Amino acid sequence: MKFPILFLWIFLIFLVTLPVSAKDTNQASSKENRVESILPSRPESGSPWGDSSERLDTIQVLNLVDEKNSEKRWQDANKEYSFAIDHFESGKKNIEKRKEDSKKEIYYEDRYEWQKQIRKENKEKEFQKQLFDLRTQTVTRLVKGMTLLDKIENPKVKDSAPYLDLKSGIYREYIKHQEAFKNYLQVIDFTHRYIDLSSKNEKEAEPHRLLALSYEKMEQTAIRSKNQELYYEFKELKKKHLLRFAEIHYGRDSKEFATIEEKVGKDF
Repeated sequence: MKFPILFLWIFLIFLVTLPVSAKDTNQASSKENRVESILPSRPESGSPWGDSSERLDTIQVLNLVDEKNSEKRWQDANKEYSFAIDHFESGKKNIEKRKEDSKKEIYYEDRYEWQKQIRKENKEKEFQKQLFDLRTQTVTRLVKGMTLLDKIENPKVKDSAPYLDLKSGIYREYIKHQEAFKNYLQVIDFTHRYIDLSSKNEKEAEPHRLLALSYEKMEQTAIRSKNQELYYEFKELKKKHLLRFAEIHYGRDSKEFATIEEKVGKDF
């Protein structure tokens, strides 16, 4: 799935209005968030997609390259990646601490419950804004790391484990933040890029979980836009990655896989 094609799909959503049948629309509406109901809400234990992001030590890659600037670009990209992780984790902890501290504060001028509630809601909006800004800063660092890696053109470097591991790590972090932003188009695009980097990435369960969830969101967008063609397109992609997730996460011989396969077979 290539990025320009995805943007074309979204463009078509707003230009083409092929009506989805009432039966399909009602079915989809009555099963809102149906994928979430059968998928884990978090990555599996030990997954590189978990809360503890992976950091990569500086690796000497000079012996792999003919281009003298490749090692420096890799090291600079790794610095951006590490800084992005550390900056986000420390910033998030600070926000959480301030949030906890705010619960202990007493405002004697708030005499009524509605005043306390308004103050609480305003505080929550303030913390959400701080977290949004922190994610935006982190994404900027990650994009800078991607750009540095993209400037490395030597085939030996691009096929090397250090290059692929670092690019995978940057993509993982970027995808996590885009999911938090609810930018499902970006999640889809970069998750496919992540999978395409290596067979190891494709065999991880989490990318397929994210794709199943994101394609369902796009399926719902197609429903609201009454675009029948895109509705079925996204629906099939959702089912494909739902099955692949179940195969990797549970195993083909598991009861869980059999249950999900049955649901998919019934046009879930």
